[in-house]
Amino acid sequence: MVRITEVDAEGHECETKAEPKKKATALVNLSPKDAKAVAEAEEEADVCLEKEQLAQAYAPLTRALAVRERALGLFHPDLCQPLARVGGVLRATGRFEDAEKAYRRSLEIREKHDGEVLEVARTLEALGEVLRAQGNLTSAEACLREGLEKLEACQGKHDPEVGGSLINLASLLDQVGRPREALVTIQRAVHVLSTIGNERSNIARSWERHLEKKVQEDID
Repeated sequence: MVRITEVDAEGHECETKAEPKKKATALVNLSPKDAKAVAEAEEEADVCLEKEQLAQAYAPLTRALAVRERALGLFHPDLCQPLARVGGVLRATGRFEDAEKAYRRSLEIREKHDGEVLEVARTLEALGEVLRAQGNLTSAEACLREGLEKLEACQGKHDPEVGGSLINLASLLDQVGRPREALVTIQRAVHVLSTIGNERSNIARSWERHLEKKVQEDID
């Protein structure tokens, strides 16, 4: 579970798009007994997530992860998505240090196995937001920029998800006192999202107005 969010101009994190539906991580590398245990635990977690019972989803997700780790080892690529889902729950419940560890493990395994670029990009962005929440703004910016670069390479520069990543980067640049860079970045987001007209587009335009005013005040 990698939550896809943007930060609005008032500093509130908004979940603007449901997590992309993915096929369940393959169970073919597990024994029938382990596959059954994983499927049951993940189904239990999914029920909790559908009810927005995020804290309650943690236990079954980690139980499923532990079965996979025991059966496959600690660096098997089938662990990447489960680790990202655990990271998402930890992030959503404010356990940022633990979320960082989960995301970093997922990234380490993906990179070791030449992982899917899109998922690497999404996990980098999630890691960046976790680092931001912990006040590690320099590392957060590096993660957001790397994630954006990979996302653009994978999806193209005009994909709506790219627009969302630009919003997150712009909000961080404003947070660290670089409103001019933030304005240029958010203007890119507005351009990317101009034909969509959804909540994400509204957030981008709100940020653009906020930053235009801020930059003008600096000039005055």
